[in-house]
Amino acid sequence: MKKIIFLGMVFLLLVGCTSQETKKSSETTLRVGTVAPLEMSTWMYGTNMLTKDSKIVVSLIADKNIKLDDYNGKKVEVTGELKEGYPIDGGPEYLEVKTIKIIK
Repeated sequence: MKKIIFLGMVFLLLVGCTSQETKKSSETTLRVGTVAPLEMSTWMYGTNMLTKDSKIVVSLIADKNIKLDDYNGKKVEVTGELKEGYPIDGGPEYLEVKTIKIIK
């Protein structure tokens, strides 16, 4: 009986300790819109957002080599990778910017 209980506890421990990695999409995505700073919202992820026709298209984040604030108010074309697990809290998709280009 003790062996069964011990084996059951070991099984539960092993099952409980398996990790589920959050994958990040490796597919490049293109979005077009106007960059705006992220303001107070129910979904606080990203540093800036991309808007089109006064609607939020996507929340943006970039590494230190791309300064998204330099593009605020400008119409741009961004490419990057969508972060898996988003949107959350009723927010938009979350895009990690790889390239950004001002368009007319």
